[in-house]
Formats: sequence, C-alpha cells, structure tokens
Amino acid sequence: MNKFLSAFGRIFIAQLFLISILISLNGILNMPNGYIAYQNGLMSHALPGIFAPISVIIQLIIGFTFFVGYKTRLSAIILMIYTLINALSYLYTFMIVPPPVNLLPLQQALQYLAVTGGLLFVMLNPETTFALDNQIKKKKNK
Repeated sequence: MNKFLSAFGRIFIAQLFLISILISLNGILNMPNGYIAYQNGLMSHALPGIFAPISVIIQLIIGFTFFVGYKTRLSAIILMIYTLINALSYLYTFMIVPPPVNLLPLQQALQYLAVTGGLLFVMLNPETTFALDNQIKKKKNK
C-alpha cells in the first residue's frame, strides 16, 4: 500500500497544475481578450506580463511530465520555483491590499507554500510507483 501512496501524492500535486491551466486556457480561448485578462490577473500580483506564457508552459508541459513521472526530480524543482514565485507574489499583494480584503491573498500564498513543501518532498524522494522514470531505468538496466 505504501508504494502506491507516493504515486497518489505525485498525481494529486500534478493535477493542481493541469486542471488549473486547462481552466485558464478555456478562459483564454473562449473569452474576448482572454489572454489579456489572464496577463492582467498575473500583473495584479506584481508578476510581469511575460510571466503569462511562461506560466502556461510550465503548468501544462511540466505539470504533465510530473503527472506521468518523467524527469520527476527536475519537474518538481521547476514547479517548486514556480509555486514559490506565486507564493511571494501573493504575499506582496497581501502587504499592499488593506484589511480585511488582504486575507484572501494571504490564504493563497499559504496554499502555494504548502504545495511548494509537497514538491520539495517529491524532489527529495523522486522515485514513485507508476512513473516513467522507473520504466526508463528498467530498460537501461537490461
């Protein structure tokens, strides 16, 4: 049972990125000025506009590689940096928005920090069940 829990953990963390970006892409593609709205949402948390395409690529591609367990350690590192940047941007928003409205950015920052902690754990323990890394390792050993 324990060997399956690490795979479940990896998949649960990965689905945060995959489902989130699919929802965002739906809004970007189906709304007039959807991409501009997405950029503005990021810029409202002090992230530059260039972060929008980077965010889409990281969540979609790296989120998928993390989901299937390919280059798990590297994927975890990239996602960990991404979530840490997001956590810091929400902390910045928390500091500049007046109370009680600032509690929502604080909550989001703490959630991003929690995900960063989970990714740190996967980075330190990248070998999980049902990962492509394991299949590649088996083929190399043959």
